Amino acid sequence: MQLSRVPQILSGKRLDWGLLSLAFVLSLAPSSVLRPWTNDVARLVLIPLVPVTHLGSVLRDRVRPSLDSFDPSQTSADATEVLALKDEIDRLRTLYESSRLDSARLEESLASIRATSTRAGKGALIDVAATTGSVVASSNGEIDGIVRINAGSRHGVVPRSAVFVNGDVFVGLTSDDIGSFVSSVTPATRLPSIGCRILPATGSDPNQPIIAAPGAVLKPTGRGTWIADVASAGELEVGMVARVADDRMPRSALGARVGRVIAIAPIEQVPLARRIEVEPIAEARDATSAVVVLEAGAAPGDAMPSTAASGGRR
Repeated sequence: MQLSRVPQILSGKRLDWGLLSLAFVLSLAPSSVLRPWTNDVARLVLIPLVPVTHLGSVLRDRVRPSLDSFDPSQTSADATEVLALKDEIDRLRTLYESSRLDSARLEESLASIRATSTRAGKGALIDVAATTGSVVASSNGEIDGIVRINAGSRHGVVPRSAVFVNGDVFVGLTSDDIGSFVSSVTPATRLPSIGCRILPATGSDPNQPIIAAPGAVLKPTGRGTWIADVASAGELEVGMVARVADDRMPRSALGARVGRVIAIAPIEQVPLARRIEVEPIAEARDATSAVVVLEAGAAPGDAMPSTAASGGRR
């Protein structure tokens, strides 16, 4: 009679509720109690899968060798050759990067010389060369601090040589303390004044004459900018470009871009004049390298035509 009741117990809702209760109790049991017998059950389940897993590993190694075979530190006949090839790749990568930097410096020098030649006009300069120096130091904490570049008298640098970045942006003059391999650069914002012409941003092409543009004398503010009074009825707009037009500057700097107008204000005493604030287009301290243009002389009687800023020097 009892045997006939076993199939009834193992079927129907009683079995379902029994399994559910057992699962609930096991879920509350600590893992230390479940780990011993669950691990054994897992091993039994994995036994049929071992041949399939082994075959898959063999096929994977045949199609794609393991990463251990590429480890040059392994003791094998090809380890020395692999290490030598790796060192050669690193050396070639270093040489490529050095060549790329040298090429970039040469391009900057070439752009500066081309811009100088175009601005100066045919025959205005003779024996013009340029040398590129990396910016190696700058005055910390100063807005317009002195900058040092690794180009000196051994490279032909002389005092008051024009310094450019980004091709044709005038950023300053070399100081008097020039070493054999290092020079100091006085930023343009630290010079007493710079005579300029104010042109539209689209009119900063060195081929375009700047004689008719409004003149101004930029004076430093101590904040890394300049201010200037422009006595002209012409239109002045924010974003206009200031180009060097000062006979006191090196010939290579004449016509070069130096600043950008950032503010315009009227002058009550002079209705037709306006006061502008100009910021540098680029600064030597923010550049990785600078180009120093070296001038050996100028052809006699071949001066730039009336590039001095209107109003003279104050």
